[in-house]
Amino acid sequence: MLKTYSSPDVVEPLALGEIIRAQVFRPLPGGGYPQEGEDLCVGDLIVTTGLNYLTTRILNGDSVASAMAYMAVGTVSTAASYTDTGLTGEVSRKTFSGSVSGNIFTAVGCWGGVADSVTSLQISEAGLFNHAGSGQGTMMQRVTLSTWTPANSDVLKLILQTNVGSR
Repeated sequence: MLKTYSSPDVVEPLALGEIIRAQVFRPLPGGGYPQEGEDLCVGDLIVTTGLNYLTTRILNGDSVASAMAYMAVGTVSTAASYTDTGLTGEVSRKTFSGSVSGNIFTAVGCWGGVADSVTSLQISEAGLFNHAGSGQGTMMQRVTLSTWTPANSDVLKLILQTNVGSR
């Protein structure tokens, strides 16, 4: 028979939480960009391949293939699912700026309309990967957002944070 314990000293189970911010910056009429961009509503999910990657990393340390160091954007707005293994409509992948502070991992990626050849495309998804090649590697996270169709000078800034902590 399974025995349960109730004590203030019992540690809460491990939880993964995602904090997402997607902003679009459009140039001001007199030049430059505003300090704050327009927020896009987002939905985020750490997919099964990402959870498996994390557990393997815990067991095997740095011998796991490669770090989650790439962010991609795509054009398909289908809701995120645990079984997703990639972005269905991936159009661009690049290295992101990443950091770890305590138990929070932060990834920041930016795309400029003409600079990244994404003008006139309907960007509506993003993901984190451990491989530079489009359609390759393990996906950790998938985000769907309100469709953004960039003009030449527009900039999209995505901030994805993963909080590894207690509930």
